[in-house]
Amino acid sequence: MPASAPLDILVLAVTPFMTEPRGIKQVQELRKHHNVTTAGIGPSPFPDLPHIEFSNPAAAESGLVSKLMNAGRHVFRMHRASLRANPLLSEAYAKLSSGSWDVIVSNDLLGVPIATRLKSRYGVVSDLHEYAPRQGENRFVWRTLIGPYFDWILRKEVAPKIAASTSVGQGIIDEYERVYGFRGDLAINATPWHDLEPLPVGDPIRLVHSGLPAPARKLEVMIDAVLATTSNVTLDLFLMQNNRAYLDELKARAGGDPRIVFRDPVPYAELVRTLHGYDVGLSLIAPTTFNLEWCLPNKFFDFVQARLGVIIGPSPEMVRYVEQYGFGAVTEDFTAEGLTRVLDSLTPELVAEWKSASHACAEELSGERQAVAWSRVVDRITA
Repeated sequence: MPASAPLDILVLAVTPFMTEPRGIKQVQELRKHHNVTTAGIGPSPFPDLPHIEFSNPAAAESGLVSKLMNAGRHVFRMHRASLRANPLLSEAYAKLSSGSWDVIVSNDLLGVPIATRLKSRYGVVSDLHEYAPRQGENRFVWRTLIGPYFDWILRKEVAPKIAASTSVGQGIIDEYERVYGFRGDLAINATPWHDLEPLPVGDPIRLVHSGLPAPARKLEVMIDAVLATTSNVTLDLFLMQNNRAYLDELKARAGGDPRIVFRDPVPYAELVRTLHGYDVGLSLIAPTTFNLEWCLPNKFFDFVQARLGVIIGPSPEMVRYVEQYGFGAVTEDFTAEGLTRVLDSLTPELVAEWKSASHACAEELSGERQAVAWSRVVDRITA
């Protein structure tokens, strides 16, 4: 239930607001019942709402001296100094400090040290997304310099000062509670509702994957499985162009097999309707880091909105949904052999059942329905 009177809420991002899907979902949900102001780098996607715009500090921090000084502060664990020296945080505080709100929603970790210093009647809701202190743990420099900084922010700024928090998965919520002592709420990265019907299963069965070509995710497993399966399937890959070397490796691994096609990425606004033309979405993501082990990615819910069946690895967060709603299969492990065994068992009838199950739960698992989590949190802390 919404609060009896509209609240004044600030949704704060220390990133370009136009590129923050979760921040946009927060605004879309909270504005139904409350007066919302946005703040972030660059313009707002909501021209009818008040917006406080920050400049992009990238140019100011691009010099060698600036980078060395920043690295030095991290090396010597001068975390408070790192906060004070951050030009974006300084600008944000200067532009926001005269304001006063009932609730402040900080979209991601770095906004919390600003939000907790502003005037808010009921406190700060911190949307922590994934598990921040291990976000880049597969890279030595990140693990050495940034990980301890994020850990310090969580211990000094988040745990003792926030009113509530949200994260994308239950395993991540549990880990924040185990390590830092605060219990968050679940706000999954659900995809907006699309009014679609499942299409008939193709011949061959059309498999699809979309996302980033990140080596840590081991996308080659999907290619190897399609090359090995005896089933009549094809695989289309809609991959971003941000890692050309790995993308070239994947293309070489496919060896020009006509069943495997690399497609150009499509704008996110067109993605679900593009995926709708397929039968089964593949979401095998190797658990090479903590966040990948506990991932519940956008693409998983994109497949549901596209009314596809879904094949996943034994990732615990995705398994919860596949087992509850019955729209796909879980491989025994994250190997090509495990995926091949599932592909070998595919039949048009089975895939049609999966697509029907996706259709049955698509509204419940839509972004609009799941975004109510932020209204519930606000209602609880203001009760």
